[in-house]
Amino acid sequence: DPNHQTNTDLRSDWQLNPKNKLSFIWLYNEQNRFFRRDTAYQFVSPEAAWRQIEPAYILQALWTSEITNNFLLDVRAGYNKEVFPLGPEPGVTANDINRQDRVLSTETGAAPNYFANPAWVFKWAVGGSWYKGSLAGSHNFKFGFEWGQNYNPYLQYVNQGINAIYDNGVPVQVVAFNTPFTAKSYFRDTSAYIQDAWTLHRRLTLNLGLRYDRFTSYYPKETADPNLIFPDIFPPQTIAASGNLVHWNNVAPRVGIALDVTGRGTSVLRASYGRFYKMEGTGLVETVNPIGFASQTWRWTSADDANGDKIPQRNEWYAPSDLSRLLGVSGGASGTHIDSNLSRPYSDQITVGYEQQVWGDLRVGAFYYFRKKKNSIGLSNLGETPADYTPVTTYNDGTPIVNPLTGQPLTLYNRPTNANFNFVLTNISQLDDNTYHGLELTANKRLSRRWQVLAGFTIQRQKGTFGRGYSDDAYYDDFNDPNLGINRQNNYLNLDSTYVFKVDSSYELPWKLSTSINFQHYTGFPIQPIAFLGGDTFVDPGDGQTKTQLNQGSEQIILQPAGPVRLPSVNLLNLRLSREFTIHESVKIKPLIDLFNLTNSQTVISTVSTFGSSYLLPTNTINPFIARIGLKVDF
Repeated sequence: DPNHQTNTDLRSDWQLNPKNKLSFIWLYNEQNRFFRRDTAYQFVSPEAAWRQIEPAYILQALWTSEITNNFLLDVRAGYNKEVFPLGPEPGVTANDINRQDRVLSTETGAAPNYFANPAWVFKWAVGGSWYKGSLAGSHNFKFGFEWGQNYNPYLQYVNQGINAIYDNGVPVQVVAFNTPFTAKSYFRDTSAYIQDAWTLHRRLTLNLGLRYDRFTSYYPKETADPNLIFPDIFPPQTIAASGNLVHWNNVAPRVGIALDVTGRGTSVLRASYGRFYKMEGTGLVETVNPIGFASQTWRWTSADDANGDKIPQRNEWYAPSDLSRLLGVSGGASGTHIDSNLSRPYSDQITVGYEQQVWGDLRVGAFYYFRKKKNSIGLSNLGETPADYTPVTTYNDGTPIVNPLTGQPLTLYNRPTNANFNFVLTNISQLDDNTYHGLELTANKRLSRRWQVLAGFTIQRQKGTFGRGYSDDAYYDDFNDPNLGINRQNNYLNLDSTYVFKVDSSYELPWKLSTSINFQHYTGFPIQPIAFLGGDTFVDPGDGQTKTQLNQGSEQIILQPAGPVRLPSVNLLNLRLSREFTIHESVKIKPLIDLFNLTNSQTVISTVSTFGSSYLLPTNTINPFIARIGLKVDF
């Protein structure tokens, strides 16, 4: 993925008087990625990548004022404008379609979609701090307020309006999209906070805080593009402005305590509790915008591929008179809507720790972290409940259903022949048990006698219910489909590494040479094996029709929770050598030699997790040994 990035900064500072300063800042960034790849598949061919030529700039004005010796004020306003485009690679034409093989984890032909995202953000904020030394102890008050308006449009299209889906080279589905379209979404966020570091006496400090957040999001009046590729599947429409689809007001407490156990400043006991509400963007409204990205998934098998070219023609997959071939829908144009009682996701975090100076400049510590997430958001199809599915141990052709990973019998669930779709974006209670536990041991020696060290060892676990989506959300799931619930519980989440050890140390050698070493070890990431089952076809001897092994075609089945199978553990050793030379009083130069991955280890850090001919095939390793020579000039 060759890329190029350019940054330009301009700043003007005016000292209005000894206590007031005014600053104007302009930041320009251009990030060019010439082969950005879809992360849903491990092997993406060059023509199926995106070309990202992205300019962005930030304008900011800042006023700082020393109102009194113990009262400081900060007022700022900023505007951020960027165009985030994902365009086609040179040579890709409008006739080239995207082809995805779920078993081989390949993507070829063209990218799954293309878009431009000319977004902007305007924010202003005020913050202040006030120190009071004689009010039942000393207080360090901080307060602030922020308001922002955010605009996030998408101008999007898909080549030929479709993605073709294969399993091990065999056609299984066509996904049709409502493109081209221009969808617009807005959100406003307001926040205010107050906190106080209250030192009751020399040994005890309380940290008390309260934060208020308000969030609203909506789409304006919009009209469908007149050039829709499939106007009969996604009828063009003009929609009224939505009003606030999401309207949240939340208050979060924060409290902490620090106790000097001995009173000599050599040990401290810390404990804290905080609630943190999730920062949201326009993703919620984009999911349900009737003009925004929407799709219908239709069955398309080898039997449907009349000319055998493995290229879907419309008459091979679109059958409005036979809705048993309609396998799924998504997006606002397909009826997806937001639960009117949707609550804001948040996490509660508890931290307890103890630090002790053992001798000289060396301090050691032990810390425990607990985090529990609540109100995570996902999709459920209200048109069908788990009771509408029929549990089966044999496919429609009579073949026994077997877990291909373990060889054990497996129960799947047949959907009714004609499906009903009514997706709602809502809070998923099954995700409320997702928790993180971490124990961290630290050692920190400040620079003395020519050396210093910072080391940490962490034992951790993030475990719970798996949701198909980003982080702990489940925007690409259906919690009413029991097939998707198989092995959903008891997963290690978000690339959980059980053991993590890091040490960073530097030593001043003779002749003004400096050296630093960095070593890190972490347990390999968990693998969650999956398979697409139920999509194979057969000819029903009763009516001579070609059918799939499950009524709904293939389902993505978790064969085993993430955790029992892991990638190899990673060990990385890096070294730096440097020496500073003084050329003049105001000019210093420092040659640098950096040696990354000194042992040239080639540990695998990702594999294909879909069961099949490519299962566990390595797709990425840590970077090989790299030597970098640099020169730093200070003047």
